Amino acid sequence: ELGLYISFAGMVTYKNAAEIRDIAQTIPADRILVETDSPYLTPHPFRGKRPNHPALVAHTLEQLATVRGVSTGQLAEQTTDNAQRLFGAW
Repeated sequence: ELGLYISFAGMVTYKNAAEIRDIAQTIPADRILVETDSPYLTPHPFRGKRPNHPALVAHTLEQLATVRGVSTGQLAEQTTDNAQRLFGAW
């Protein structure tokens, strides 16, 4: 209704982030994004072991896909489409 997008970072992979995972299940597919928030919010299993970097976004994507009951490929395609719609095709 408001046209906003919701983006999830590495926190969604944390054990104590059940509420974030619950929220992730409710976001419409055409409004969800994935981000790194580098160098912060390193996803599990790398949290506390090294700084976050863009390549680790795959771990956030995997967790979100599991929570939403879709494949990582499906979610990757959906979030790419969403990002292109939001920011313009690249």
